[in-house]
Parts: sequence; structure tokens; C-alpha cells
Amino acid sequence: MSTKSKNLEKTIHNSKVNQKTRDKKNQGTNPDTKAGEKVGVFLCRCGGNISDTVDMEELKSSINANFVEDYENLCSLNCRRNIREEIMDQNLDRVVIAACSPLTHLKTFQNYADPLNPSMVEMVNLREQCSWVHSDREKATQKAIGLTQAGVEKVKSAQALKKIISRTEKSAAIFGGGISGITAALSLANQGVKVTIIEKNPTIGGNMVKIGKVFSPEKLAEECSLCILNPIINDVINHKNIKIMTKTNLRRAGRRSTYFNLVLEKETTFVHEDRCIACGNCVDVCPVEVPDEWNQGMTTRKAIYKPFAQAVPDVYTIDVENCIKCGKCAKACNMDAIDFSLKNEVIPLKAGSVIIATGHENFDLSKRPEYGYDRFDDVISQMDLARLLGVNGPTLGKLQKISDGKVPQRVVMIQCTGSRDEKTDGKRYCSKVCCMIALKHASIIREKFPETEVVICYTDLRTPGMYENYLRYVQDKGIKLVRGRPGEVSRKGDHLIVRVEDTLQRQPLEIETDMVVLSEAIEPSEGTMKLAKRFNVGLSQDMFIKEKHAKIKPVNTDVERIFVCGTAQGPKDITDSVSQANAAAAKVSEQIKCGTEAEPPVAIIRTSSCSRCGKCKEICGFKAIYRDEDYMSIDPMACRGCGACAGVCPEDAIKIIGLNDQELYAQMEALLGDKKEGEIRILAFLDNVGYTAADTIGNNRVNYPEAVRIIRIPSINRIMPEHLIFAYAHGADGILMAEYPDECMLEAYKAKMKELSEFVAAEGIPADRLRFYKAYAPHFRGLVKQFENFYQDISLKESN
Repeated sequence: MSTKSKNLEKTIHNSKVNQKTRDKKNQGTNPDTKAGEKVGVFLCRCGGNISDTVDMEELKSSINANFVEDYENLCSLNCRRNIREEIMDQNLDRVVIAACSPLTHLKTFQNYADPLNPSMVEMVNLREQCSWVHSDREKATQKAIGLTQAGVEKVKSAQALKKIISRTEKSAAIFGGGISGITAALSLANQGVKVTIIEKNPTIGGNMVKIGKVFSPEKLAEECSLCILNPIINDVINHKNIKIMTKTNLRRAGRRSTYFNLVLEKETTFVHEDRCIACGNCVDVCPVEVPDEWNQGMTTRKAIYKPFAQAVPDVYTIDVENCIKCGKCAKACNMDAIDFSLKNEVIPLKAGSVIIATGHENFDLSKRPEYGYDRFDDVISQMDLARLLGVNGPTLGKLQKISDGKVPQRVVMIQCTGSRDEKTDGKRYCSKVCCMIALKHASIIREKFPETEVVICYTDLRTPGMYENYLRYVQDKGIKLVRGRPGEVSRKGDHLIVRVEDTLQRQPLEIETDMVVLSEAIEPSEGTMKLAKRFNVGLSQDMFIKEKHAKIKPVNTDVERIFVCGTAQGPKDITDSVSQANAAAAKVSEQIKCGTEAEPPVAIIRTSSCSRCGKCKEICGFKAIYRDEDYMSIDPMACRGCGACAGVCPEDAIKIIGLNDQELYAQMEALLGDKKEGEIRILAFLDNVGYTAADTIGNNRVNYPEAVRIIRIPSINRIMPEHLIFAYAHGADGILMAEYPDECMLEAYKAKMKELSEFVAAEGIPADRLRFYKAYAPHFRGLVKQFENFYQDISLKESN
């Protein structure tokens, strides 16, 4: 039998033996707590908000504590002084504040009681969850007594906790050297953070260096991309806090609470970067020619090459896969920079934070054979067209057909090739930038080659915000728009035929053209998915890096201290990529400079009991648990103290600090201990969202049965079977659990509901005595309905 099973059996036995204690009310006025510690209770009248409904004198005389006093407004400055003075004068070790909601005022009162450890201050909600929701003075007073005494018993079992403050290492690793990566790197470096840019390709710059021109909607013009990018790259090269590692991949990633241990592999290019002066002598003698990926395969390059003239680092690299190692380049090199004995280098790197900026890939157009990308020379992609129009491209900026080198008389662009596509291998999402790219290239063609007609076949033209002005600007240049997605592209003589249905005119068209340009979808890169697996970072349904929360944490991932920016997160243009890169850098800088403070409850692992089975890691949706070299570890900055890990640990090696079992048992026993014969008592375990909904009930002065007693928990995952048995054994007639589960914990939430339901059934407890409810903060009336229905159902059965 596992340790957990033994503990459960013992708990059930003790609960049943001590069941009679639920009718026993604590007596006495001034007993000492354990080890002589004293508990003081401060009651707030709240300007009549509490005292008009609750009999404060009866409440004051009924509380079993060392010191009990009531005040008109505890949150006033005078009362702050009174609390501190009474703590000192009465030698109080623990304090209970019986006033309003802890969600809004707990930290305030913890500061007021600053001679004490904050965890020694407990707050009881007598306003939102008692006086404002009950009109019967006698019943409200009795409930207030129970709630306050539960606070006293809980604080007696509380443990003094030190603040868990994490100081992130002042360094960052940025994967990806495109515009997003170098922007984030430069922002961090300017703030004094040591940054390493890790790029798998021989040069940094990413896709932006290939596209020739970028659109500038506010200027209604197109600008040179390299002219914009080069100054930034130069700043990166010359910055003392930035190190650039090209041809480098991540082999392993180890996680600690304040940093990452990374193992990188730098692939050899058989060239000593510190010796190469980029003279080009090696290229002249190399006998091997292969398609040049820089020019989309429309030209060739040598096996030793520099990707483009402004490449950084400014050194030549050898294509290991295509090099025949003839040695001619080594003989031609006057700097002795080429060495075929060089091996891959393994490099360890310690980084406080990680930014994933691995960019994207373009949709494989061979998956749409109906458009003839692989069959017809003059069917090209938008990236192919970008290189053709680039002044440093294969035709030095001249638009010409691939087949015969002539200027096309008509160009047809087909939008959404692979995007918004329900077919096999298609991408259901919109790639966002395709419409703007097509308009940009159409504008350039119409300006530089006015004799060429441009037709854009579109599904919907998506040009939000200021880009609408750019759309009108391009339309004024005489482009033609056809609303409809073409079905196929075929050849007829020397021309291509695009078959499409014009959905506005409601007629089929056959457009004769010289060139077809496919606006390919943006899809996640292979490197992005590999990196996500290495770091255990979550992916969206479209396989991009998933944000922790798209609205309030848009650059955070579900792993603490790992951030994402650019098209690694999803399709976006350069403007949004740069904005997101700066946001990611800001979050890294914030953690480095300010540190992070973990708020209890959090989980801790007793390593001496841990068997490293990994079940806790599997269930933790917050990615707080990781496998260390010798044991399982919990990152307190990522942990939310939900308790899911403790529930699955077979060795009972995980404990939740900030809400331990003794505190839970003490609250339950106190809330059930004053139950009278025939009285109904319902325990409601609410997470923060459920608790907020309960507060909103009070704010709206909506009544519900006094039988309901609320206990605040981080999640229903914190509740174990033994807690239920304890509650039922001590007189609970029903237990309600209300929570709004984090998306990442949905499976754990469902598993916990199933586990508790099956356990209760196995113990012979009626299934209708345990209920679950998905709470919503604004839908407080739904929670009221749950309280009322539960009470009525129990009352009906009791009467029968």
C-alpha cells in the first residue's frame, strides 16, 4: 500500500472516531494556542455595513481567542496604528481580521500587522459573504461567529513563510536572428543584459533581407528593406553585450528556477571565422555549383559561398552537404582560413531567459498541384517575385518571365494559396500579410513596368487600419481585382490560363496571362517546433508557439522566463514583429531588474521521498515542474499551488505551503462544529474566480441560504479524497466546488472531478451530496442559483 493510501485510511478512521466533535463548541475566553502563541481578533463594524446585520457584542463574546476587539473602520489610518500597538502590547503572535474581502484588503492588513509574518495574518469576510447576503440578524450573527472562529483555527495551524524572491540571471538567449530576434537583442543589450543570438543559418537577417522592399502605408510608398535593416544589424554587430552564433542549434535544455542550462552545437563550415577576410578567392576555384536558396533557386552558387553581399558575419561558409572536399579552395586561401579537419563544436550556455524568434516558413506550393507551381516555369511564388524585383536579385530588379526572359504583359496573382484552406495540408488560418504583399508587388510592377497589367484574384482583401489607404493608393495605379479563388492554372500555347469564378459578377472567367504569382501561406518553421519540444513550450492548434494568454500575456509562453515574438508566434508583418520583440525584451528586462516574488500557495517537493516517477510533471499544466539531474523540481515562480501534483504523487512527497492540510481541516471543523440538530450545512470550496463571484453576490446584495460556508482554495485540485471524508464525517450535508479552470489545467480539472466523484460513490455517500460548478466572475447569479438549488435539494431529502 502506498504512503498516500495509508495516510488516507488513517484520516478516514480518525475522522469517524472524532465525528462527535462537530457538536462540540469551543469554550473559554483566553486559552493559549500551541507553544503559548497568542491569537488576536480584530472585528470591523465597517460603518454599519457589518454591524447593522451582525450582533457585534455577541460575536465579540463568542470568539475563542486571546484578544478580541471591535472597531468602526479597521482600514482607517488610526486603526492601522491601533492594530500595530495591540500586537505589541498584547504580545500577539497571530492575527485574524474579520472585516471585508481578502481579495481587496488582505495585503493592506498584512502591512498593518507588519511586526508579524504575513502568513500569520488571516482575513475573514464578514461583509460580502455574510452581512450583505443575509437579512436574518440571528442567523447572520451565528454564521459570522462560525466564519471568524474558522479563521482563528486556521491561523493557529498556519506556518510562517518567507517570501520566495527569484532573481533571474542577467543574460538572455535569443533563438532566431531575423528582425524580431535582433530587435529584442538590441533592446536588451542597451539595458546592460548579455545577449546571445543563436541562428541556424550562416547569416542573420531572416526573411526581411530577401524581400527587396517593404511597404510603408503611412508614406504610401515602398522602401528598401536592406536600407532599413542594415543600420540595425550594424548596431548588433558592434554591441559589446551581444554575441552572434550562426550555424548553431540547440541540443539540450536544462531548466532551473532562475536560469537555463543550454547545450548548443555549432556546425562546422570548415572556415575559421576569425581568419576569413571575405576576399572571394575560394569561390573562383570551386568547381561545384548548386541552386542558390538566397535567390529562391533561380540562380546558382558555389559550394563555398557567402549568402549575399551584406551577409553577417562577413565570412564565407562551406556547404558541407555539397562540398566534394577537393581542396582547391584551401589552396587558394591566402589567410589559411579553410581547414577540413574542423569538427562541430559543443558549447554550454547559461541564460536567465529565453526568447523564441525562430520565424516562419512558406507553404509548400507543390501541395497545390492544380496551380502548376512545379509544372510551369512562369508560375512562381510571392517570394520568388520579391527576388525578381530586388535590385540585388537574379535579374537585378527587372521583371521577366522565367521561361524566356521577356517582360510579361499580364501578371495574375492568386491569393490564399494554402491559407484559409480546408483542403488536406491546408492552413485554416489567414496568413495576415499576403494581401499586403500582393498589393506591394502590384504597386512596384505598375510603377516600374507600366505596360504590364496586374490582376489579383482574392477571397477577401484584408487590409485593416491604415493599410486601407495603401489599398486605395495601389488601386489608383490601375490594378484589377477579381473576387474569387481560381480552380486551376493550365497552359494554352505560349500563355497560362487561370480559371476562376468571379463571385461578384457571378460568372466563370478564363484569364489569359504570361505569369502567375501564388501568395503562399505562412506556416510554422521546423526550427520553431523543434525548439518548442526541447523547452516543453506549448503550441497552438496551428503549431505556432502558444502565448500564455493572448490578451494579458501576449509574449509569455506557458513556461516561465521563456518568451516569444515575431512569426514564431503566428503570421504577422514586420511592424507587429518589431513591436512584439520590444515587448518580449521588456518582459525579460522586468524580470531581471525587479525579480519575481512567488505568492503562496506554492508546492514543494521532499526530495528524500521523491521516486522521480514524473507523474507530477505530466499533470502540471503550468509547466512548473521539471526533471532535474537528480530529482524532480518545482519552479516557485511558475507554480500556482493548485495541488494537482500532490494529488497524483504516489509517495506523498509534495506539500502545498500557504494552505496546508492542517489549515484546511481546522477550517472545516470550525465551520461544522457549531452545527445544531436538524440544521443543514454546506461547504463551498471556491477558487479565486469563484470567490470573486461570491463577493459580487454580496456587492449586489443578493441573498442565499445561511447554510452555505465558503472556504477559499487555489483550485479544486487542492482537495483530496481525505478532505471530503473529513468534511462528511464532521457533519457536512453537501460539498460544492466552484472553479474557473485555467485552460492549461482543463484535463487535470476533469480528472479531479472524476476522481472525487468515484471516491465518494465508493464510500457510499450519495452522489448528489457532491457538486461541481464552473464559475464565472460576472455570472454571480449562476452561483447563487447553485447555492439555492443545492440547499433546496438537501432540505427536501432531509424532510423525507
